[in-house]
Amino acid sequence: MTQRELDDVDPEECLRLLGTLHVGRLVYVDDDGPAAVPVNYSMAGRDIVLRVEGGAKRAAMAQPVVGFEVDHVDEATHAGWSVLLRGQGSEIALDDVPALIREAQGRIPAPWATGIHSVWLRIVPSIITGKRLGEARSTPPL
Repeated sequence: MTQRELDDVDPEECLRLLGTLHVGRLVYVDDDGPAAVPVNYSMAGRDIVLRVEGGAKRAAMAQPVVGFEVDHVDEATHAGWSVLLRGQGSEIALDDVPALIREAQGRIPAPWATGIHSVWLRIVPSIITGKRLGEARSTPPL
C-alpha cells in the first residue's frame, strides 16, 4: 500500500489554493455544538467573502472567532490538500458592498441554494494553516 507524507503548506500558498475553489465550510459553534456548513465564497485579498440569507451563518459572525475550511481531494491518486483559517467574522453593510466587490476584483460569491442572499459576510483571517499530501512512500503490509 502506498501512503503519502503530510506536508505543511505556508500561508501564502494556502491563500493561493483558497483562490482556486469556490465552496468551503464555515465553522462555528451554535446551541447544538460545533457546526461546519458548506458555503460558496470568494476572496477579497486575504479575506473570505460570503453571501447568505441570514440565520445561523449571520449569527456566527458575532462569535469572537470563526473557522473556514476548504479542501481538495483526488481519491484516484490519493493526493490533495486542506486549508483551515481562523479569524474575525463581520457583516458588511450594504453601502459597503460595491467597494468590497471592487476589492474582490468583481468575483462575487454565487450561492447555489435558492433564496435571497442579501447578507454579505467577511472573515479576516488571523491564523492560516494548511496540509498537503506530498511524496508517496511504500509501507509494509500489516
